Amino acid sequence: MRWGKQLLVVTSTAALGLALASGSARAQLDVFTDPLVPVPPLPQAPSVPGTPQGGFLAQGMSVTARTRPEVDPVGVRFGDFFFFPRAELDEAWNDNIFATNTNTKSAFITVLAPSFDIRSNLPQNAINLSAGGSFFRYDSHTSLNSDNGYGDLNGRLDVDNTHFFTGDLRAERSHIDVGAPQVPGNAETPLFFNDYNATVGFSQYRLRIGYDLTATARREEYEAVPVVGGGFLPESQLNNWTYEGAVRPYYEFMPGYQAYFRGAVNKRDFDHAQGNGVPSLTSTGYRINVGSRIDLTGITYIDAYVGYIAQNYEASSFGTISGLDFGANVVWNATQLTSVSFKTARTVADVNTAVLTGTAATSSPGYLETTAAINVDHELLRNLLLNGNIGYVNDDYQNITRTDNYYSAGAGVKYLLIRNLYLGGTYTWQRLRSNGQSEATPFDRNIIMLRISTQL
Repeated sequence: MRWGKQLLVVTSTAALGLALASGSARAQLDVFTDPLVPVPPLPQAPSVPGTPQGGFLAQGMSVTARTRPEVDPVGVRFGDFFFFPRAELDEAWNDNIFATNTNTKSAFITVLAPSFDIRSNLPQNAINLSAGGSFFRYDSHTSLNSDNGYGDLNGRLDVDNTHFFTGDLRAERSHIDVGAPQVPGNAETPLFFNDYNATVGFSQYRLRIGYDLTATARREEYEAVPVVGGGFLPESQLNNWTYEGAVRPYYEFMPGYQAYFRGAVNKRDFDHAQGNGVPSLTSTGYRINVGSRIDLTGITYIDAYVGYIAQNYEASSFGTISGLDFGANVVWNATQLTSVSFKTARTVADVNTAVLTGTAATSSPGYLETTAAINVDHELLRNLLLNGNIGYVNDDYQNITRTDNYYSAGAGVKYLLIRNLYLGGTYTWQRLRSNGQSEATPFDRNIIMLRISTQL
């Protein structure tokens, strides 16, 4: 739901392709660029419009995403559709599975991640289906084992050559690791949840004046957590509906240079309060931005914006979380073999955090989160890709004097052995430092992972 899910992307269910974005304060940045179970870029059918030809780099594309016809999967064709099945096996070692600063426990983790994509290849319109799972097995502390899965159906309906509708339906089952702020300290297992998302949109493009309209409805449901000593702790106070609408008109004042305005409103409706005097997290919010997109023929791509963000909670004791809103996505292809990417963003995240100060209990509805990451990709050989990345997350809590700072750094390699097989490995270092009321337990940990993936 918040950092826990970001941490999840690094250490757990990246095979789910979690797009930590939109909805109930998950408009978060994929800070950590090479997660434990990375999913290969979605294969492209041979004649799908927009596929870069000749290995050149398209808008916002790094060297790792370019087509490589000699090793790219070709899939199985059924009329106007292509079927791309995958299976990945990973072996990871985590030296601090409970994210503690003393008496740390390590474990080997085996992950099986099957998935598939069905892509249409129609002259107009599009419909695509993706599904998969990730199954985690620990060699010790087997209560941490988890089974996750997702399904996604999306499409595009072309009205004419400048207008189209889009739609997306997604359902997934995932978890937040033990040790994350959202998981009770006495939990025996991760916190499991189900996430359902529906998005519709309409766009005008290929004109100097264009716009994007989107509407999203999302449902999150959390399961009760088994606790040490027996019994279960309900987590249904986290169940919520989120509704969001956004508009982004833009003006392209010259080819490759676009200025835009973006406005969005949301409603986060929680089923009920936590109890113990802590009110419901139900709230309404908005964000207003101005920004620009610049595309210098695939060499440099910049999408940056600035504005204001606010989330107003119905409970007067919670007040409003607000502040400067900003974000950027910058891709610099220093050469045709090396790409440097930078991302930053802000969002308001909800989480009930009970804080005891003296004899009075106060609570925070959430925090203003700032994320930033730098990623470097290098194509050492046509089929040998290298990666390095660093990331930072700052969580500034409302109503209490607490700040959490998360740091990450990593490196990875991917070897495309043949068209249907690739090998890889990553190393990731993580650190949490927290200060203030009811500060989080600081920790450091290292994760080493080796993987093998087969695909058609």
